[in-house]
Amino acid sequence: FRDNGDDESRPATETLKMRWQAGGSASEWEQVLSDHGLGQPAELAGLIVDFVATTPEQQMDSEARHRLATFMPRFLGSLKDAHDPATAFSRVMRIISQVIRRSAYIALLNENPPALGRLTALCERSAYLADTIARYPLLLDELLDPRIYSTSLGRAQMSNELAMRLSWGSGKDSERDIEILSQYQRATLFRIAVADISNGLPVMKVSDSLTDIAEVILQEALRLAYRDLVEQYGEPCMETESGLRKAGFGVVAYGKLAGLELSYRSDLDLVFLHDSRGESQQTNGPKRIDNSMFFSRLARRLVHFLTTQTGTGSLYEIDMRLRPSGHSGLIVTSVEAFERYQEENAWTWEHQALLRSRAVAGSAAIARAFERIRAETLRNRVRRDSLREDVLKMRARMRQELDKSNDEHFDLKQGEGGIGDIEFMVQFLALRDAKAHPAVIHYPDNIRQLGTLAAAGSLDAATARQLQLIYQQYRLRQHRLVLDDRPALVPDSEFEAERRFVTQVWQEVFG
Repeated sequence: FRDNGDDESRPATETLKMRWQAGGSASEWEQVLSDHGLGQPAELAGLIVDFVATTPEQQMDSEARHRLATFMPRFLGSLKDAHDPATAFSRVMRIISQVIRRSAYIALLNENPPALGRLTALCERSAYLADTIARYPLLLDELLDPRIYSTSLGRAQMSNELAMRLSWGSGKDSERDIEILSQYQRATLFRIAVADISNGLPVMKVSDSLTDIAEVILQEALRLAYRDLVEQYGEPCMETESGLRKAGFGVVAYGKLAGLELSYRSDLDLVFLHDSRGESQQTNGPKRIDNSMFFSRLARRLVHFLTTQTGTGSLYEIDMRLRPSGHSGLIVTSVEAFERYQEENAWTWEHQALLRSRAVAGSAAIARAFERIRAETLRNRVRRDSLREDVLKMRARMRQELDKSNDEHFDLKQGEGGIGDIEFMVQFLALRDAKAHPAVIHYPDNIRQLGTLAAAGSLDAATARQLQLIYQQYRLRQHRLVLDDRPALVPDSEFEAERRFVTQVWQEVFG
């Protein structure tokens, strides 16, 4: 979209200035707005009058009132090219209401017409961005740089930028460091969303970027948590046949993070593992504790860092229900116990979840051990005699409990022929054929799993390509709805051919 906030294209007309200064009824505002060619003049006039009526004078000092009087005519002028000026007005004025006592932000927009144009356009397009700015007004500074539309950040650049910001302090204040992590994450998510909306990035590229920043933040938060505990207790060590060595800790991601499908409000599904074993398992500091206690405290501290409310909000919501034995299980599991659980106790749905998992932070040795356990479990420990029945039963249960489809709307995720059906077919085929064709479990994401299923002959190549295309279309639509803070429901008339195709393939796969 265009940068439509410059002084020439959006003059603050004397009529709008005078109308704002004099006040007026909804009908008087409607006439002025109509004369200036703004769309939705009646609705917009009502919103203006409501804003004036609900903004107490005592919230503003004289300087704030002056800045608002300068801002309003310019902002109203910027709405002339909006497709939905009432929505843009409501969302921007929610931000203004939040900063009205800190009117330096309003002065920033007055002094930078292009930034005002960017703010108006972004808020019209995305409730997510408008809500984010309202909660974290510091992000308004990001709008000053026109490169925000095109900036592309890779993981290495994210890591380097974050390391530079952290290096400016003493390196020992965890509270300050987590605040820096939160500020950087918030600004980076904002930049990704702006580039997403303005450039129409492919949804897979957006998810890759969201996955990159999540992993960078996760790895840094783990480093900080580990540093703090080592200062207290020393490092966790264990006695092995070859002598004393350090015990490792690893973070495994499941679901959207593992499958490179993160969205802007996605939780992180995490499982924590350690590889401590042997007779002597304790830290080597002056105040020694058992390794199991060290790792439990490390996991809790990491979750605290990720979920605690800072001045710019929390980093992520964390879900640990996929750990062995769920809520009743230990917060950290040894590698040996994890493997034993997968062999002896895991249900089919847990093997389905394991298909979408990968190590994302911590010890490289644990990452290798996890990949071995994952591969051996998916190849050799799946109960294939009951697999079809188990998968169908779980899918029916999920649809019964979660599907919000009705005569008017189709639930993209849980509806018949939707995202969930594609995912369950992929999981069934991969688990069914993993022993004969190990390559089908190599990747943790649906798109590449479909490709390997086609290569293995588990699925017709043309069918796999069509399912990949439909899956991407569904995800893009879902992604746009998330950006506008709307549920994953579309009119029932949408995706009719796609849904029929997925349903047909479902019937062929399950018979």
